[in-house]
Amino acid sequence: MTNVKFIYVYFLSGVFFLITAGAFYSTENSNFTSVFASIGFAIISISFVLYNRHKNCKDKQK
Repeated sequence: MTNVKFIYVYFLSGVFFLITAGAFYSTENSNFTSVFASIGFAIISISFVLYNRHKNCKDKQK
């Protein structure tokens, strides 16, 4: 993973899923809230892991 911009976009897509979950919570379709929230948290967690691996690889190269 050499491109940090990809990790940022991936993180922002997770935030988008969380915002969508909040929008669904206030409507009649609140059964979609847990689905979108879990997808959002999973994407954000994966992006943190990718960012930490990228950072560790950079530190090892120096």
